[in-house]
Amino acid sequence: MDNIVAFKQKEQFSYYNYSKLFSYNCTYNFLIGARGLGKTYGIKKKVIKDAIRRGDMFIYLRRYEGEIAAAAPTFFADVEWEFPNHDFRYHHGMAQMAHIETRADKKRIWTDIGFFIALSTAQKLKSVAFPKVKTIIFDEFIIEKGAIHYLPNEADVFNNFFSTVDRYKDKTKVLFLANSVSIMNPYFNRYDIEPSELEEFSVLFDGFMLLHLAKSDEFNNQVYKTKFGKFIKGTDYADYAVANEFIDNGKTLIEFKGFRAKYSYTLETDKGSFSVWQDDKNRQFYVQKKLPKKEVKFTLVPENIAKDKPLLTFNDPLLAYLRTCLRQGRMVFDVPSTRNAFIEIFSR
Repeated sequence: MDNIVAFKQKEQFSYYNYSKLFSYNCTYNFLIGARGLGKTYGIKKKVIKDAIRRGDMFIYLRRYEGEIAAAAPTFFADVEWEFPNHDFRYHHGMAQMAHIETRADKKRIWTDIGFFIALSTAQKLKSVAFPKVKTIIFDEFIIEKGAIHYLPNEADVFNNFFSTVDRYKDKTKVLFLANSVSIMNPYFNRYDIEPSELEEFSVLFDGFMLLHLAKSDEFNNQVYKTKFGKFIKGTDYADYAVANEFIDNGKTLIEFKGFRAKYSYTLETDKGSFSVWQDDKNRQFYVQKKLPKKEVKFTLVPENIAKDKPLLTFNDPLLAYLRTCLRQGRMVFDVPSTRNAFIEIFSR
C-alpha cells in the first residue's frame, strides 16, 4: 500500500499519509523517507486538524536553537492554504491559530496550539507542564554531515524530555522524521536498529516503537520526470535522496564468522560493545555485536575503567594492529553498523 497522497494547489505535490503508521498505536515512531516525500507536511496537517477539532497541542522539536530560529517563522507557510477559515503564526516561541471571523471589525483571538523547542535546551523545561501536547515532531533527527553534531548521550536526553512532556500518562506520540542519511545515529545505535534486517513497517520493543522505511514508486516516478530527477537518476545521490537507501548501509566487509574463528576479547566503545574473533587459518578478524557468556573485556571509554576492564588508548599496540588489519581488508563485520562504528572509531 502506498502511503503517499497526491493533491493539487497550483501544481501537483505529494505528502505522506500517516493513517497506517498511527494504526499501529506505537509511542516512538521513526519515519525514514526520501527527501521531498512530504513527511513534515503530512504531520503538520494532522496536528493542525487535531488542534481545530480537539484542542490538542504539539511540539515541533529540533536539536539546536539555531535550527528552531530558521524553521519556526515559516512553519505554516506551505500548509496554511489547506485551512482557509484559520490564520496561523509563529509568536514568541509558540505556534498560534485564529479563526477568521465573518465580521471584519471583530478582534482576532489567537490561541496557542504548539511549542517550538530545541532539544539542546530542553533540560530547562523539567518543571514545565504540557498537559495538552499529544504529538512531538522531531524533524531531521538524523543529521547531515557538517558542522552540526549530535548531543552527548542524545538518546537519554530525548527520553528525559519525553518523560517531561508525557508524565507517564501514555498520551504523547513521537514522530522521528529523517531522510536516509546514515544508520550511524544515536537512536539506531541505542536501540540496535538495523534497517537492512527489517521490513518496511517494523514494530519493536513490545509495541512501543515503530520503524517505517517508506517506499513510494509513485513518488519516485514523479521525481524522475523532473529535470533535476533526470539529472540525478542512476547516481548514489538518487539512491539516498529518492530511493531512500542509506548511504552507509552497503555490504562491503560484511561477513559472518566461520566455525574456525575463536573468541579473543570484547571491546567496549562509545558506540557499543563488540566481540572480536580470529581465524588463524585465514588470518582474518571477525567483529560482532553478539557477545559470549564469558568475556575478556577492554574499554576505550576512560570513565568506564574497571579492575577487570583495562583502558586501551588510541595508540595501544592492540588497537594499532586492528587498524592495520582493517586497512588491509582482514577485518570483517556482522552488520553495516558494526563496520561503520569501527571505521569511525579508528579514523579519529
